[in-house]
Amino acid sequence: MSKLTYIEKCSCENNRFCSFVHNSNRFSEMEKDHLIKSILDDQFTGILYVSGVLAIWSVVAGIIDAVLFPGIIAYAIFHGVIDYKVITPPLVFLVGNILLKLSYIYKKLNGKAGFYDILIAALPYAGSAYLLKKILVNDRLMTKAVGLYIAKKKTNFRSKLIRSFTPK
Repeated sequence: MSKLTYIEKCSCENNRFCSFVHNSNRFSEMEKDHLIKSILDDQFTGILYVSGVLAIWSVVAGIIDAVLFPGIIAYAIFHGVIDYKVITPPLVFLVGNILLKLSYIYKKLNGKAGFYDILIAALPYAGSAYLLKKILVNDRLMTKAVGLYIAKKKTNFRSKLIRSFTPK
């Protein structure tokens, strides 16, 4: 990190993704400097953070959808009726979820993303992937770094999961 300022070096040490890039042996020093400066850019960090939150949000919403929608269908089949009382809960959840996402994304990315990007990011299950694509599409080096980081996180998660189920 020879070309980085003291503040950038300190900021990088406090950022897990930045530390991963700095300690990686898969990038040259010049590539590391470029990646670290991009990572420490406020726009990139904000979008990456919101993308992570949206990914977790989608998992939780997916679990709720997996319980709510089949429950509504089962209720309708057993009672032989489909009316506003049956259809209202999933529609309220869907609309509420989108409105909450819109307000969250707008607050967190105000000025960092366009209105059209915020609308697409609020779509159920697609927001995280869209935001990642938006920031990574023009930077192949950053795409490689994010891919390696996600692979490392996935491997660490699997290891922890396996350790939690193996007898001690």
